[in-house]
Amino acid sequence: MRRSPRAAGDAVDELVHPRDFDAVLPRADWLVVAAPRTPETEGAISAARLALLPPHAHLINIARGAIVDEPALIEALRSGALAGAYLDVVAQEPLDPASPLWDLPNVILTPHSSWAAQGNAERARLIFLENLECWLRGEPLPQAIAER
Repeated sequence: MRRSPRAAGDAVDELVHPRDFDAVLPRADWLVVAAPRTPETEGAISAARLALLPPHAHLINIARGAIVDEPALIEALRSGALAGAYLDVVAQEPLDPASPLWDLPNVILTPHSSWAAQGNAERARLIFLENLECWLRGEPLPQAIAER
């Protein structure tokens, strides 16, 4: 899903606008949440949207916990309405020891470490340098970090 048109070189089978998001969820085997936390994305993976996923679907959240309605996710996982979840982020970090997510057999939790990939430090350095050069020239930052 993308707000802007498809860019050359995108290696995807299908790209939809956010207005068409609900229409593709019933066909999803995997829903990967990799969006920034914004007013538009907070709570975007709601109980209603989770209900649109087929029971064999899995959710992966490597974005921000607040994007997914966590109580609704827990209920979908408990009831079998959703096959599984792989969560690198949760709504409240660290995850409360009493959270049912710890004990659900169809959940894999990781310690908010999806960013730790080879080359990320170098990419971050290059983004910082590009932003610094633009800032020094009084230009808009091309790689501005979304407000949190």
